[in-house]
Amino acid sequence: MNVQVSTNFRKHARKTIFSIVVFAVSYVALLLLSIGITVGFTLLGVLIFAAKPMFLTAVLCLGLFASGLTILFFLLKFVFASTKVDTGHLTQIYEQDEPQLFALIHEVVNEVDTSFPKKVFLSHDVNASVFYDSSFWSMFLPIRKNLQIGVGMVNAVTQQELKAILAHEFGHFSQRSMKVGSYVYHVNQIIYNMLYKNESLDNMFEKWGNISGYSAIFIGISVFIIQQIQHILKHLYEYVNLNYLALSREMEFHADEIAAHVAGSQALADSLLRLSFANHALNNVLTFYDSKFSENIRSRNIYPEHRSVMLLFAERNRYQMRNGFPQIELATLKRYDKSKLNLEDQWSSHPSDEDRVKALQQLNITKQEINNAPAIELLANRAAVANQISDKLFAQVKYEKPPLSLEIASFNEHFENRMNKYALDQRFNDFYDFNHPIKKGETPIFQVQPKPTFDELFADNRVDILYELNSLKNDKYVVEAISKGETKLKSFDYDGQKYRPEDASELLQKIDDNIIATELKITNYNQQIHFYFARLAEEQGQIKEFERRYYDFAFFDKNYEETQAVYTDMTENTRFVFQTLPFADIEAKLSDLKRRESEFKKKLELLLSLPDSKKDLEESLIRSLDTYVSRDLVYFNVDHYNEDHLQILFDAISVYKKLLDDQHFMKKKHYLDFMLTLEEGQCQRDDLS
Repeated sequence: MNVQVSTNFRKHARKTIFSIVVFAVSYVALLLLSIGITVGFTLLGVLIFAAKPMFLTAVLCLGLFASGLTILFFLLKFVFASTKVDTGHLTQIYEQDEPQLFALIHEVVNEVDTSFPKKVFLSHDVNASVFYDSSFWSMFLPIRKNLQIGVGMVNAVTQQELKAILAHEFGHFSQRSMKVGSYVYHVNQIIYNMLYKNESLDNMFEKWGNISGYSAIFIGISVFIIQQIQHILKHLYEYVNLNYLALSREMEFHADEIAAHVAGSQALADSLLRLSFANHALNNVLTFYDSKFSENIRSRNIYPEHRSVMLLFAERNRYQMRNGFPQIELATLKRYDKSKLNLEDQWSSHPSDEDRVKALQQLNITKQEINNAPAIELLANRAAVANQISDKLFAQVKYEKPPLSLEIASFNEHFENRMNKYALDQRFNDFYDFNHPIKKGETPIFQVQPKPTFDELFADNRVDILYELNSLKNDKYVVEAISKGETKLKSFDYDGQKYRPEDASELLQKIDDNIIATELKITNYNQQIHFYFARLAEEQGQIKEFERRYYDFAFFDKNYEETQAVYTDMTENTRFVFQTLPFADIEAKLSDLKRRESEFKKKLELLLSLPDSKKDLEESLIRSLDTYVSRDLVYFNVDHYNEDHLQILFDAISVYKKLLDDQHFMKKKHYLDFMLTLEEGQCQRDDLS
């Protein structure tokens, strides 16, 4: 296959190659300089010793020689280091065991006109990638790449979509720029190791310093020169990477075009839009089992459960189904992201999914023969493979006794019950997911207003205002970073207008005004909703219960930020435990912590006293909390921490956060569910009339 690279691709490839040349020349210059320093230090030492032979001048001579060699060693030791990818978490598969999957790989390899991967591995996740071990010789010798395929991804796509994904990965194989990538990867490894992986050098300095007090002088000389070299390397690292990352983004577009020619634009676009959704579903399955460790429950095979959760989420989000999979539209994703800010992320290796999908839509390459069967069916031994991968996932968990596994029906029931506990009714159309049914700071006035319908109160256009507010706040955060110089840009676009970094302060005022106006609009919506349900409650003789539930939530919500601040305060003021500090500093920080604990314990006790607050807590954890609130624990004794008491403290902080969030949500849900009861009563009255 011969897919021509774009003009941008060639431009960034030239820039990247030039930046590598600049690095090579700079590196050789630094190497020659270090050789010169080594020779100069050695000659100086010899001359000093020859002028006055004695123990002190001998030490000086050896110290100068060692200092020069250390700098030279620093520049050379990382060049020949190799980087091996750990494959312990992966499962290698072979053609005789998985003939259908390998047949598809052969088909794609032939169409793309590239070499077959050295090895094929399966992982648990929603991903596909190529990787290889790297060494100094990687820049000069051909390297066979390995292919990694995530079973979570295979479980979420059709065979046509998997073909497109593999064609994208092999598209990277076929690009000559992959050799440029190999050079840049190795250059990055060298610079990164020089900047951040100096344990062996630090150990050498420590041993050297223990030999003699005179060594400190020469260590200081070496450290000073190495620091200057590191300063130069940091600038080179940024220069090489900015050019390469720009090329990397073009490489993604090019690989997408290759994939579109192999499998069609639609197949790759559909998979791109679905994979983050599939990853979210898989993470939810794993999080569910995190909560089941204490019950000695694990998954025998996470992939049927993964599919069930995808289908459940698709139903909740009202996604259309196509070929048995949720169909995620670009417009759906854009609904949640209403940012008006447009700036190129120079440090991103991939373009956004939106840009990639738009590029694929412009190509609009269609295929006549399309296989939309589930890709998971390509795995001949899928049950055995999935079980093996699931075993690896749970192998690190230490169960008290042999764990049990849930049947798929039982998993679905447990998962849905858990999700429903922390989910609001779908009839609210997500209006209260990021919004509370309250006007903070004021008591609602039950006044007469035109009576809208329930559907009008929770219409899509009102929910969109909430997403708009969230995007405005995110934009403000980014623009603030630009104004402070934390994000380096020459210019950026906002709402179709170009701005320079020095104009960011002016733009911030505009964004703040929009935030205030949007918040006022949402407050008015909340107030209108409140009047609507207060009127229903009055008509149905339920006004007292309505007000009781409203004020129960409103009071808790009013104090929520304050109680949340106590958690933040305790978290921040216990971090010193994980630092190495003098004993006097530890004692001072513990004294300050004890002072803060008094208020924290009172608020924790209050949360524990609320109805059903201990319902989901294990007995051992409840005993730990009782110990915490009833005793004055000692966290540090003379010269060491009391690990048992510290664990009780951290358990208390963690539970406090959980109880606080749970109570806030449950009170909100309690109030909103009553609102739905009032609406149902109204509907029944309308039906009778």
